[in-house]
Amino acid sequence: MITAEVKLPEKDAEMILKVISKLGGKVKLIAVDQRKLSPSAKKMKKDLEVAFKEIKLHQEGKIQLKTAKELLHEL
Repeated sequence: MITAEVKLPEKDAEMILKVISKLGGKVKLIAVDQRKLSPSAKKMKKDLEVAFKEIKLHQEGKIQLKTAKELLHEL
């Protein structure tokens, strides 16, 4: 199997990707604005993902978050 990177205009991409799929090819879309992140940016992204996951769990009642007072006492 051959792997190729193809840049397509958005208006034509859907049709061409369907043809590739029908021919048995596998298609992986890569967003144009997807950039290489620096190590510090990767860490920040991961930390934010963890924080949002904790918020979601708190809203679902699965975990209890610390209050502002508890956070200040740790400092």
